[in-house]
Amino acid sequence: MEIVDINGARYAEGGQTLMVVEFRNMTEAPDPAQLAVTVDGQPVSNLEVAPLGESSVPVGVVLVIDTSGSMEGAPIESAKAAAKSFVDQKRPEDSIAIVTFADTATVLTPFTTNANDLNARIDSIAAAGETAFNDGVILGLAQFDTISADNVLQNMIVMTDGEDTVSTATAEEAIAAVEASDARVFGVALESPDFNPDAVAAIAAAGDGLFLSTPDPAQLSALYGQIGREINNTLVARFVSPVSAPGEAEFAVAYPGGLSSTVTFPVSGYATTTTTAPTTTTTAVPVTGDVVEATSPLAISSLALIAAAGIGLTAFLFIIILFGRDDDQGGGRFAKRLQAYGRKARPNEEEKKPFLQRIPLLNRFSQAAEEEVRKRGLLSGVNAALEQANIPMTPGEAILAMFGLAAVGGVFMAIFNSALAGLITFGLLLLLFVFLVNWAGNRERKRFEKQLPDTLTLLSTSLRAGYSLLQAIEAVAQEAPDPTAREFSRAVVESRLGRSVPDALEGIVHRTQSKDFEWATMAIEIQREVGGNLAEVLQTVADTMLARNRLKGEIKALTAEGRISAIVLGSLPFALGLFLWFNNREYLQPLLDETMGRVAIVAGLVLMGGGILWLRKIVNIEV
Repeated sequence: MEIVDINGARYAEGGQTLMVVEFRNMTEAPDPAQLAVTVDGQPVSNLEVAPLGESSVPVGVVLVIDTSGSMEGAPIESAKAAAKSFVDQKRPEDSIAIVTFADTATVLTPFTTNANDLNARIDSIAAAGETAFNDGVILGLAQFDTISADNVLQNMIVMTDGEDTVSTATAEEAIAAVEASDARVFGVALESPDFNPDAVAAIAAAGDGLFLSTPDPAQLSALYGQIGREINNTLVARFVSPVSAPGEAEFAVAYPGGLSSTVTFPVSGYATTTTTAPTTTTTAVPVTGDVVEATSPLAISSLALIAAAGIGLTAFLFIIILFGRDDDQGGGRFAKRLQAYGRKARPNEEEKKPFLQRIPLLNRFSQAAEEEVRKRGLLSGVNAALEQANIPMTPGEAILAMFGLAAVGGVFMAIFNSALAGLITFGLLLLLFVFLVNWAGNRERKRFEKQLPDTLTLLSTSLRAGYSLLQAIEAVAQEAPDPTAREFSRAVVESRLGRSVPDALEGIVHRTQSKDFEWATMAIEIQREVGGNLAEVLQTVADTMLARNRLKGEIKALTAEGRISAIVLGSLPFALGLFLWFNNREYLQPLLDETMGRVAIVAGLVLMGGGILWLRKIVNIEV
């Protein structure tokens, strides 16, 4: 006999309702277009009906398998093959748990969506012992207490080839547990001359499921497939309920052929624009049966992909804004202001405003940000970091760019995940941008210091050729590569504007934060005060720096193994954690959910941080 039943309904804000409708004992899949839905006799609006397989409603199935000694040989191998075929047909969002029973009932694996892990656990099953059928049924139903059962369609398949012999629970207790559960229970019996399958049939009847039996173990896969089709004979209806007052509402469905079902559920009310009656807007209310609500119209993997794309776009925009150039010569705004003193302007060249200054609103925000930084005494530090990194932006523009792009990434994550995740993303992106600025500054400083011996040699030879110090500096600005040429060009411009040569060189030290060049400027200042051969002094300093750089390279080569070890040991826990998170999240979940797990994470991070600092102290040798 064909039966239609309303398994559960979820009533949410604005009357948005999700209802699960099961069709039982049907040979053909139900047609979603033929389903009619009413609430308190009134037609619903915005009705959308889809098969279970095309919806986001997850299914949870417990496979309860007899592994007693009577199953040894072909029966247990066929039972394992049937279970694996059932696992292979599940959707990615569906979860399966496995319970076996022999002398005792055992949880082989809790609920998981990992098909590979399930198949591996099934392959490990071996047959031996007595038959604890009743205990297996009760333990299988208990697995639904370990997950959010209100958000999962609950089903259980019990397969056995013999009567109960050693259970501590009675048959009546097993049937009572099935009747008290919201799970639909299916029974599969492997017939034999000495086996009375009435206990399995009673369990299936109590659980509103099918009872199937066969004397041929090879037919078990076909029986499991029939159960799978029966589970999938389910439609998921989404609609807006016409009932806005709180209380009880009668949900009714009708299907051609005289099939219909009516269930009364308590519902919350919702506010409308056409009535002044007091109503209450609430989230979903618990109801009898399986209650399912999709939290998002997209799958979790799609949301993660969109969030990753948003974060990537944010980082890309940050790099374009901070490291882009307004002209093809790489001069920047500062060089344009001073080009009349230090370089020739190109014919018909028109000065272009920076990107942020072309938009009045963004320009006002950047000025306000710069003023706030100045009030807190951080302006000089921010400006120094930008100058060292050669980023052609004012402090206000840089702060506006960082906060704006971090906000974009945070909003992306908040929309597709949660407000907390968005806030965390916002903070992490700010830290990432600060790291990028510091990294760019360190890169420019290292390039400057690597070029410094050649720079001092060029200064020395220029002085020996009869150049003045300022002419020698100008020669370096014309001949040396960047960033040396850029810094010395700025020093030349500053000296032409009236700043003394030593002060201009001190400006290079301030921008590059180079201790090596600070020694060189100190030598120049001492020579100017006491006299002497400046060319020889600079050549001596250059030779010293060259030998020092050679020694640094040798130390770096000798400590390479230690540095690689620190990188591998520091990144391995995080890489392994990400791998487990995406491939076997259930295995990692207790570490995040339980108190001792969180304590272990904190302790591990502290110890790992101490180890990284220890290794860093070992391999960082100052020269």
